[in-house]
Amino acid sequence: MRVGTKLQGAVAAANTTPDTTGGQIEHAPGYTFGSKVGGYLRLSTDICDIKSTIGTSDNPPYAEARKIYLDGKNSYKNDGTIRTLRELATKSYAGEPVFDMYAEYFGTAAFLDQPVSFAFAGDAPYLTVPQRNETIVKGLESALQTVYLLHELDEAADKIRDRKLSAADGAPHNIDETWAIYVGERPDCSLWGASHKRAREFGTMQDCNTSKVNAAMLAAHRAMYKAASDGDLAAFNAQVAEVQRLFLITYIQATLKYAELMDRAVAAKDQETLQADQAEGYMFFRTIEPFIARANNRSAEAIANVLRPGNPAPPNTLAIVRPALEATYGRLGITPADIGTFVIPRRRLPGLEESGLVVITPVDAYL
Repeated sequence: MRVGTKLQGAVAAANTTPDTTGGQIEHAPGYTFGSKVGGYLRLSTDICDIKSTIGTSDNPPYAEARKIYLDGKNSYKNDGTIRTLRELATKSYAGEPVFDMYAEYFGTAAFLDQPVSFAFAGDAPYLTVPQRNETIVKGLESALQTVYLLHELDEAADKIRDRKLSAADGAPHNIDETWAIYVGERPDCSLWGASHKRAREFGTMQDCNTSKVNAAMLAAHRAMYKAASDGDLAAFNAQVAEVQRLFLITYIQATLKYAELMDRAVAAKDQETLQADQAEGYMFFRTIEPFIARANNRSAEAIANVLRPGNPAPPNTLAIVRPALEATYGRLGITPADIGTFVIPRRRLPGLEESGLVVITPVDAYL
């Protein structure tokens, strides 16, 4: 685990939980944990293990990868029992605002598990290897981690109302959990890493090491922790709204990117790449689809119709997706400047790190 010096003694074995109390994460410094939440850091490690197990073959070992999803591997709870991704994807949080919005929109409480389980099984519409792979990985990396993080924020708000404010297990503890989920032990499979990659592609980096979204997410988490500790529900809810807005920026960027890549694949008549890009784009969009629908339902329907795997891809997907998304910006509190402009970054080639031809930042080395 890449941790800062304040967590030197917390690098635990795979079947234990690292003690994050008083520490910060090296690749995402600035937030000091007040409690033990190391198991949540390792959700990203389970996702990376699933991703590496699936690999790049034409016949991936889906049963082996699914076993990690069902049974868990790296993320242990503080009581020593294992935490599984499927447990998070199937548990009902009925009565919480975000869970209820997603469940109502998708027509099922299993909205996180359903596409992933269908893809593991090869059930329609996830029939080909590219469709299955991207649905599984992005369904876990993006949709599951985002929605579960937002659940933790809803739970924290309930604790503030009930005046449960202790650092160990009250509302501040939930904020420790959400930061651990966001940054991850493995940034290449974390929400923090997803924002960093999109910012590099859309010109929305704050500096060489930090995306604007990640910098704002850090500020929001520090403010939420203070509000949770103080029992200030109004201040807390204002920051939750900001966290939701930041997620929208990242996944609007991702949706736009893959809409453009679909157009390129259609023009090149590259069906395999098209299937992968369409599935990946859809899972990114699905991560925020209920929020988009709440802002403009017609926009959400138009985007889903061209991105949903199995649906025919038109030659002008971006021309459909971009204006549909832009129609929601005002209600979502987003500006075109927040999103930036997609530019495919230069490839990093082995052996050029010291040549001056390609600049690799310390953060990029993780991704």
